[in-house]
Amino acid sequence: MDSSHRLRDLLQLQLASDAYAVLHLPYVLESLSKEDFQPSVHTQKWIARVNSLIHSKDPGAKWSGLCLAFQTAVFSRSIMLECAQSWVAAAMSLLVNQPVPTTKAAIRLLRLIFSSAMDVPEFQRQLCIPNVPKFGNALIAVAEKETNTEVNLLAVDTLAHIVSLYPSLCRPLHTALSNVALRHLNGSAPNPTSSTMLEACSRLYSALPHTGGKVGAAGLWRKALDDTIAFAWGAFLQLRTTYSDSAYTHVARPAPLAEDPVVGIPLALDRLRAGTRVIGDLLGAETSRPVVIPVGSLVRLCLALLQCDKEETMDSTVDPIVRSLESSIVPTLWTYACDILNRLSQACQHHLAPHLLSLLSHLSYHLEQPQSPARLLVFLRTILVLLQNCRVHDNILSSRLARAVMPLLTVLLSTRAQSSVDNQREGGQGRSRKGKKRARGYEGDEVFKVGRDIICSTPEEGEMLVVAVDVLENLLLRTQINPPVHSLASRLLLSIYASMPHLPPPTLSPDLSLHEKLYTKLQMACAHLAIGTTSTMGKGLGLILSVSDGTLSENGGIVVPAEIDLLLHPRVPPLVRSLPHVEMLSLFRAEESQEEADARIAAGVVVIEEHRPGRSNATGDYPPLVEQTTQASASLARAGEMANGASQALRTQDTSSAAMQVDDAPQINSTVASTAPVPSDESTHRKLTPPHGSRGTANEVYIPPTTFQPRPDPLPTSSAGLPRPVTTSTTPVTSVIPGAAPAGEDDDDEPMPTIDLGSDSDSE
Repeated sequence: MDSSHRLRDLLQLQLASDAYAVLHLPYVLESLSKEDFQPSVHTQKWIARVNSLIHSKDPGAKWSGLCLAFQTAVFSRSIMLECAQSWVAAAMSLLVNQPVPTTKAAIRLLRLIFSSAMDVPEFQRQLCIPNVPKFGNALIAVAEKETNTEVNLLAVDTLAHIVSLYPSLCRPLHTALSNVALRHLNGSAPNPTSSTMLEACSRLYSALPHTGGKVGAAGLWRKALDDTIAFAWGAFLQLRTTYSDSAYTHVARPAPLAEDPVVGIPLALDRLRAGTRVIGDLLGAETSRPVVIPVGSLVRLCLALLQCDKEETMDSTVDPIVRSLESSIVPTLWTYACDILNRLSQACQHHLAPHLLSLLSHLSYHLEQPQSPARLLVFLRTILVLLQNCRVHDNILSSRLARAVMPLLTVLLSTRAQSSVDNQREGGQGRSRKGKKRARGYEGDEVFKVGRDIICSTPEEGEMLVVAVDVLENLLLRTQINPPVHSLASRLLLSIYASMPHLPPPTLSPDLSLHEKLYTKLQMACAHLAIGTTSTMGKGLGLILSVSDGTLSENGGIVVPAEIDLLLHPRVPPLVRSLPHVEMLSLFRAEESQEEADARIAAGVVVIEEHRPGRSNATGDYPPLVEQTTQASASLARAGEMANGASQALRTQDTSSAAMQVDDAPQINSTVASTAPVPSDESTHRKLTPPHGSRGTANEVYIPPTTFQPRPDPLPTSSAGLPRPVTTSTTPVTSVIPGAAPAGEDDDDEPMPTIDLGSDSDSE
């Protein structure tokens, strides 16, 4: 349909009568657009039709007229300014004694009109200033008398919006507005207050300090916050009547609940929930002037909530029913403490540093205890917010937090190989050969075997892993951690990142997007750790680039993180800084210290090789040096047996010289063929012993554990002349003639240089 004729067609067909207007209202609202309200001959007809519907006697027609007026005001501001006076007068009369749809449509229309032309002074003077107080009084009456929850919620939400826009006009309504907000913030039992209503009333209560103006707003804000803290303390102490703690002596205990504990405890818990919400909104509210935040009072409240424990001793005089009810809500108290800490850390940031150690100590204690994934997620989010807004300078506390977070991520490491090793070990013990044969499966039996369970069966578990990666990354980058824990955490993140491409997304979570989200988090965390300082790169950077799956962007290019791109193409010269400590660079398990191994085992990460029998060395990566020496001597003996005569002796001696380094012996070029006998396997093995701490005599040799020199070229069989000395590409071949140099001769003695008698240097 052409936009220039859409209004004409709608007026002739869908809006021809009041009944048609109600019936076709969804289609009309969906088909309208901003282009339809350009100046034309049909605009005034549209305005006249909307006004006639608003003033109709049919409730349905009134509702449709208000909805059309709202949509018209959204698409055309000029029409709204032109018709605002008549629409406000008509909508104000429809706020009371009307059906619920009509009342809600009138509230939405008035809210849009009063908030859409704040920059037009004449509109504010003629329309808003006279009608905003009337609108506020009407909404207060609706909130107090209306029993419909949706209407009450819309009225309270609109009041909070109007107070923030016109605080000076709402100053006479401060008391009435406070009563409306506190009516729903005082708790409800046995059914708690709905979350939407609680949030709306909390926003209204936190907006009331604006009515004090620029001078009095700060005082009203501080008074509201102090009253809320006292209200929260009273509700909390009503939940701890069976517990005695000396830390609460500075707070006056309220009178015991007169209601039944089954009703009183949920009521106090709902009041504490409301107080927590109001404290968060007050800390996030905007103020015209700086205010003083009572950080100490808020931290004491949070610590009191975090210190609650189910396993405290109970006196014999305590009612067990009340005690069980109060113990069941302890995890909820921890959640409320975390909610306050999140908003407090965002509002105060580094001003919370004096209390940071005590707060993180309590949170780390809760992380170390067995908790549900939902509780762990709450604690991890709070720790993340605290680390992002404050600096931790205690390496002991940072290491404790890292040790508490690492076991949460070990579920991502594959345990298939370990389970197969355990199965083989269990099958090999306590069974005979006949039993082993019977234990073998049949063909196709793998169809009935259940594979690996889903790691994150709930959304909370998946979100917990993502937040745990963020927490561990912040700990490694922003705090000082002990070198063993730092090395272990870095290797853990790198191992998980390397194993993620081999983990199918359905195995990780039913939500297939979690795999990509977690993989991206791990990639960025490992990249930040591998960057190192501005002058050195970590040892894991190459592995991170090689493990990258090469994801393509929309234009077909490979996605490279910005940090790695800056390393490859730096924009500024690198700063001159000291190199990182050696402990920070440990990447392989061969470099792992005993303390790192203990921390790894405590975190639940065990290497497969440690379970294999017969592994005596600590690393398990390389064979001992004695085995290599024995193998080298055996190969040398076999090579010597293949030669004959003087050629055989010289070849054996040259090969031995190429593979060995003789200590404390002068090096003399061989000019005479050696006639030494070929050493046997026993003598070679006895002589080829590795050095132990000090340099030995000429009989003590050292063989490099990894490389051997190549075999020299074969010598000619003719004995007419002496062969030339054989040399290799790496080191010159030297030979020691028996009796040429005594064993005790000084190392500094060198062979006497020869004088060429045929030199013509004196002839000049």
